[in-house]
Amino acid sequence: MNSQQNQLSELTEKLNSQSSEMSDQLSQTIKIKTALEAQVGQVNSSLQQVTNDNKITKTDLQSLQRSFAEANQMRHPDEWILSEVEYLLNLTGRKIWLEKDIKTAVSLLTAADQRIVELNDASLNPLRSALLEDINTLEALPKLDTDGAILTLTSLERRIDQLRSETLVMQERAEKDEEEVSSDINDWESNLIKSWNVFINSFITVNKRDDKIEALLSPEQSWYLRENLRNNLAKAQFAIYREQQDVYDIAIENMLALLKNYYDLKDSTTGHFYKSIQRLSAREVSIQYPDQLKSAPLLERVLERRLNKSIANPTLK
Repeated sequence: MNSQQNQLSELTEKLNSQSSEMSDQLSQTIKIKTALEAQVGQVNSSLQQVTNDNKITKTDLQSLQRSFAEANQMRHPDEWILSEVEYLLNLTGRKIWLEKDIKTAVSLLTAADQRIVELNDASLNPLRSALLEDINTLEALPKLDTDGAILTLTSLERRIDQLRSETLVMQERAEKDEEEVSSDINDWESNLIKSWNVFINSFITVNKRDDKIEALLSPEQSWYLRENLRNNLAKAQFAIYREQQDVYDIAIENMLALLKNYYDLKDSTTGHFYKSIQRLSAREVSIQYPDQLKSAPLLERVLERRLNKSIANPTLK
């Protein structure tokens, strides 16, 4: 019996010892895992740092290339002229698409062409050809008299209160021949009736009409018509400034319809107003501008080619 207890005690001690060893191994494994995770984190951090360093290096390289190009331009004055041409083209685009100033845009392109002529470089002939084509395209665009159209509409707005709306035209009743009293004594009864009618008509007059009479416009309706005309004139003015042809056409059509339906076009002032609006209906207030200058991409390729050539041959003059 004692022998069995001793064996059981030994087994228990062994199990406890093995359990303790396994716990130590598990703790060691956890420590190793933690260390590995820390190392992986450090590696990832290092990789991120390398990536950031590469970005910084790339940016520095680009900055160095620009600085080198600028320094190279100092040795090659011709590059300054091309940079000036680039500036003129950028300014031309602003004048066309933002300010709608075609006249100034043509002047800028002409100045850019003259600067290219000064270079006396045959390789730039395609660029100059594109510049001249851009100039011809802009000069062929229709000329808008924006100020003239606005002044005309403003003048018409001041004359709205002078317009004459349609009024009721009464057809005159045919006058009956006045019945005269007969001098014959035998017509005393007829004469009495005639005298009585004359006496009554001097107090009361009744005219009978068979045709339909439409009511006149009320003051409120007349005011509404005038304000509607003013509103459409204002829409037309804004459309001219914004070069919105559709909005302008609708505003003009609305005014013509109002004048034709509610105003007396036989009146000289109103008729002249109507004809002025008709003339404005044929006016173009928008221009189809080119989407891009043909010379812009050619100039960009010329500058890029020369920059790459300068970088590859820094001593080339």
